[in-house]
Amino acid sequence: MGGNQGLGMTFWGKRSNNDEGASLVEFALLMPLLILLVLGVVEFGFKFGQFNELRHAVREGARYAAVSSPDYDGGGGTGDANDVIAVVCDAIDLPNSTLSISLSGGTDRLDHASLEVAAAVESLTGVPLISSFLPDALTNEATFRLEQDAGWSTFSNQPCP
Repeated sequence: MGGNQGLGMTFWGKRSNNDEGASLVEFALLMPLLILLVLGVVEFGFKFGQFNELRHAVREGARYAAVSSPDYDGGGGTGDANDVIAVVCDAIDLPNSTLSISLSGGTDRLDHASLEVAAAVESLTGVPLISSFLPDALTNEATFRLEQDAGWSTFSNQPCP
């Protein structure tokens, strides 16, 4: 081995004295890109989770509207438009989001109807460069066939209470 131990030997040979700070400069140039990449992955995962939450709430609301289940919010009778809104709002857990719920279509047995929910969602990281590539609003729609005459009437752009 000899006298070259501890002198900064590399696989290719002896390191020059002129490039001792090169790795620090490379690290300084690449680190912002790596941080941006990691934050982008985190932000995408957060938005995808919000989309799945919205999709779940739309499915729950559409199923409730399709079967016109008994009263959901204690108003009496069969399920009405307020009950559909309550089902969607209870099924969704999006932090600091504004929902807009619309229900359209026929109200007779075997008619088709559609439930659409739109949500304005926030960014987790708040980095403008990342947020500009991802949507600020998410929308999901479910189309269903009524299993019995609907107790609700159509509505549009209703918020959660």
